[in-house]
Amino acid sequence: MEREPVKAHQRRIREAVAKRKTDDLFGDWWPKNMSAADCEVRPVSYETAKKIIEEYEWLGTMPHICLHSYGAFYDNACAGVVTYSPEYCENLGRWDRFGFTGKIILLSRGACVHWAHPHTGSMLIRRSMKMLPKKYRVVTAMVDRRAGEIGTIYQACGFDYVGAMRAVSGLAPRQPNVVIDGNIVAHRTAKQRYGTASAKKISKILGYEVETTPDIDKERYFGFRGSPSEIRRYKKAIADIIKPYPKRDNAACPKDEQFPNCESKVQPLEAAP
Repeated sequence: MEREPVKAHQRRIREAVAKRKTDDLFGDWWPKNMSAADCEVRPVSYETAKKIIEEYEWLGTMPHICLHSYGAFYDNACAGVVTYSPEYCENLGRWDRFGFTGKIILLSRGACVHWAHPHTGSMLIRRSMKMLPKKYRVVTAMVDRRAGEIGTIYQACGFDYVGAMRAVSGLAPRQPNVVIDGNIVAHRTAKQRYGTASAKKISKILGYEVETTPDIDKERYFGFRGSPSEIRRYKKAIADIIKPYPKRDNAACPKDEQFPNCESKVQPLEAAP
């Protein structure tokens, strides 16, 4: 029997929400016959971004610090959002060797609603990058194999893939995360929120049991902006760690307990215009 294609977490959410909202009181009210040319990208409030991120995004929470948020609109209806945050390793001097310090920003969250045009995600990322403050020349983003992510959207946007950088940077092993109300809360975020990352202590604070989950290294992509010569310079800085794009197949995603969702091939998105 042929194996059913495995899907990324966000796609499974979109399909479930589409069925639920089509069957609800309001039916399928969203814009129809959309084209890529109809997409308008503009800044959005924290509250607008939060509503979509909490419903559709893998982590289900907004980042602890959100610097900029942008949305993609069709007929004034928001079809997706992205948020940008400080790159959390910048204060450790991690990017000094690449010349990225003071120029780098993290694309921390992103999600599209179930009715969005197929190219909405790639258009939103590329157009929102152009709207960031001028000082940001390097955009980095992370993907998590536990969510079935391989970064297809970043590949469509022409980002460079470097994989996990912990070994390259000589950093210590990751501390376990905690699971609160079904959401994975990173070790560092838990410490900021509760003053501790201990599941036992957080359980006492919240009054109910919370669990821990191992934290695996997320994989990283880089996108650049600026003049052609600037982009060439930034790409050259990471040239020795750039790797081929991962594909959704057994060679790129070993079938084991860490990556249960990485088993079958998918058709990548077309590049954003």
